[in-house]
Amino acid sequence: MKRLAYAAGLVLALVGIDAAQAEAKEGACQQATPDTFVIDGVIDAALTACVEQAFAPTTSQLILTSRGGKAGEAMRIAEWFEGRRLTMTVKGECNSSCANYFLPLAGRLIVEPGAVIVVHGGIDPSLISRQLAPDGDMAEPGVDLAPIAEQQRAFVARNGINPGWLLYREADSLSVERLDGALADFDARTKAWLVEETMARSCLPNTVVEYRADRRGEWLTESRRRALRRQNIARSNTVVCN
Repeated sequence: MKRLAYAAGLVLALVGIDAAQAEAKEGACQQATPDTFVIDGVIDAALTACVEQAFAPTTSQLILTSRGGKAGEAMRIAEWFEGRRLTMTVKGECNSSCANYFLPLAGRLIVEPGAVIVVHGGIDPSLISRQLAPDGDMAEPGVDLAPIAEQQRAFVARNGINPGWLLYREADSLSVERLDGALADFDARTKAWLVEETMARSCLPNTVVEYRADRRGEWLTESRRRALRRQNIARSNTVVCN
């Protein structure tokens, strides 16, 4: 079994979405129709409260635009999605905690033209053993990560999530568990991975995955790819979960 080496610990930036989309709305959620729920913004306590108040049991579709946020809050929100096999549609981006904890619960995943999914790992023993702050805003500075790691362990076990999806590493290790293949544009400066269709289909085997191309037949334009490289985000390329 081949393992990929990956060093986390840097802040994840937005990945070139439109300026209007980049202005994430704190705690934004809406039951748009009886069957469609929309999340558009940063994952935080306000968003958790919004979901707890607004999410309807009739929901079958989830529309997502989020650069991520707090891991613990994301898992609390994700409990509302467990077992529902929702159709999840990514508009713009679903990164960090949005990708980690929402998408593996989807019965069907639709990635709209130009939309991106970016992962940089969860709260794992490697992060804790090296006493690093989690990427982006996954936890408050100085917070005890051990309870969040246990929350993640239980969440992963309960939902049968492949550890490779979370770029899981054991303590004092940079080797990611349960992943094979080769990244593109990967070097020592890499912060995160752009999840392409091959990786998504492999790591989310219980999900029907559909990456929708634009009218030119492209999923991601070359200008967007260059923007990702400038932000030290590697393409998942041939990476698959085993």
